[in-house]
Amino acid sequence: MPATLTSPSTTRAETWKGHFALIGQTLIISLGYVFGRKAAQAFDPLALTGLRALFSGLIYMGLLAFIQRGSPLAAWQALSRPIRQRLLLLAALGIFFNQLLFNWGLRYTTATTTAIIYALTPSVVFFLGLWIFRREKLLWSKALPLLMAYAGVILALWHNFLHTSYGWGSLLLGFAVIFWGFYLNYSPRIMAKLGAFQATGYIMVLGALLHLPTLLAGLWRQDWSQISPESWMSLLYLILGMSIAAYSLLNYGLRFLTPTQAALYINMQPIATLLIAALIGQEPLSWQLLVAALLTSGGMILFRR
Repeated sequence: MPATLTSPSTTRAETWKGHFALIGQTLIISLGYVFGRKAAQAFDPLALTGLRALFSGLIYMGLLAFIQRGSPLAAWQALSRPIRQRLLLLAALGIFFNQLLFNWGLRYTTATTTAIIYALTPSVVFFLGLWIFRREKLLWSKALPLLMAYAGVILALWHNFLHTSYGWGSLLLGFAVIFWGFYLNYSPRIMAKLGAFQATGYIMVLGALLHLPTLLAGLWRQDWSQISPESWMSLLYLILGMSIAAYSLLNYGLRFLTPTQAALYINMQPIATLLIAALIGQEPLSWQLLVAALLTSGGMILFRR
């Protein structure tokens, strides 16, 4: 998304609407990392990803039908072939690979480490733009913030390897962020052409279709005796909170704030996740994780200035 300034007609009161929306989005995502772990540990990763994609796709299909006042299929068929191909690519990158690796990685690591790794998303987008898409330049002013951010990730991983049984889930999350970085590099033109909501709706529905084999395999592999009511509630939160509410609040907030302002809230997710996980007793408030969250969040804030 291009870094544009807030519209001059935006009043101070309207700007606060954007701030409240982004605060809510930050809390929803941070809570998703914490509460999503229960679903990630109880459900088979294939079943969890398939169920999340299926119900998210059905909800978005209903919303598209309501907004478009007609059949989403007819509106889809009216799109040009290149746009449909790009939407399918985005569904593969952002929903199929990213969500599968995210759910699988969260199963084998902690909520705070997950948030810290995902906070590196802007740097991954930057490096892909530098090496793959050839539209970025590496400036010395960006070097120190990048070093700070990645030092925070290394510290978090060191803490996990030494003090917990978690480890290789971080590798899955790293690949998830790479797929998400490709998604963010490919998505701006489609979002600008179709609008964020319509494009997201098609991507979610296509993602659900792509995950049908995943869902069938996961349902066959799932040990249903391990699923508690809390696990179902955790899955429901991933669907309604992470896939529906978080996207909606982010898009709403960007009506009143610049992408740079929004990024400040997004980069606070590791700290918020750490505090929430500590408050509910899921993770200890260790100095290593606190410093790691501060380094990564601070580095990404400075990087995006």
